[in-house]
Amino acid sequence: MSLGIFKELQFFGLAVVRGVLILVLYDLLRIFRRVVPHGVLAVALEDVLYWAGTALLIFQLLYRENDGAVRGYALFAVAVGMLFYHQTVSGWLVENIAGVLNWCFGILLKPVCIIWKKVVQVFRIAVRFYKKKLKKRLKEFIIILFS
Repeated sequence: MSLGIFKELQFFGLAVVRGVLILVLYDLLRIFRRVVPHGVLAVALEDVLYWAGTALLIFQLLYRENDGAVRGYALFAVAVGMLFYHQTVSGWLVENIAGVLNWCFGILLKPVCIIWKKVVQVFRIAVRFYKKKLKKRLKEFIIILFS
C-alpha cells in the first residue's frame, strides 16, 4: 500500500472518530437536559454553542490533517461515525446515564427538599405573625400621626 493511500485512510478514520466524538458531546448535552430542567432559551443557547463547537472540531480536523482542503469523503466519514455511534450505543447510554443521575439526585435532594419545605413553613408562619403585628403598629402610627 502506498504512503498516500495510507494517509488518506488514516484521515478517513480520524474523520469517523471525530463524528463519534461530536455525537458523544451531544449525548452529554442530552443527558444534562434530562437531569436539569431547561427552558426554551437555554436549549437554544446550548444548541448554538454546541454547533459552533462542532464546526470548530470539523474545521480543526480539516485544517490540521488535510491542509484545510474540504473533501466530500471527509464529511461523509464524519457522518458515518455519527450514524454508527447513534445506531449502536447512543440511546442506551443516554437513557441509562440520565436514569442513574436522576435517581442519585433524587436520593440526595430528597432530604434537602424536606428541610426546605419546613423552612418555608416556618418563614410563612413568621411572616403572618409579624404582618399582623406590623399592621397593628402601622395603624397606631397613622392614628398618632394624623391626630
